[in-house]
Amino acid sequence: MLAFFLACLHPVPVEGPPPPRTPPALAPAVPAQDWERQAVPSEGPVARIGGDPIILGAVDKSEIDAVVLKHMNAIRYCYTLELEENPTLSGKLVIKFVIAQDGSVSSASTKATTMNNPAVEDCVSGRFKTFMFPEPKGGGIAIVSFPLAFFPS
Repeated sequence: MLAFFLACLHPVPVEGPPPPRTPPALAPAVPAQDWERQAVPSEGPVARIGGDPIILGAVDKSEIDAVVLKHMNAIRYCYTLELEENPTLSGKLVIKFVIAQDGSVSSASTKATTMNNPAVEDCVSGRFKTFMFPEPKGGGIAIVSFPLAFFPS
């Protein structure tokens, strides 16, 4: 213990610049801009919320984010399958979906994409159709355009 204390008082000089700091394995837990809003695994492909969703209806954005984050591994799986075939596959995908009165997703489809990979797009849309969201306030439906970003680690 004394040796550790003494080493702290008289550190050994190191030649050259300090090593670069590595970012933490997880993205910030609070919403941030574009590609930074989702906890990611420390290894493997990355799927993140790619920006703020556009919501037409009475469902809170934080509730929608929470449901999507809960199912992010299922979304990431769609991407991982295609990444094995195309290791450089990356891009942004916007899924448009309708939340029915009971909170189920009555339809989901690709609104916009830079991936141009129908297998990933169809798989992610299919996953969204299985999600259950809070019921829209006051009845009715909610239409959401939800951006996602995908890139290899």
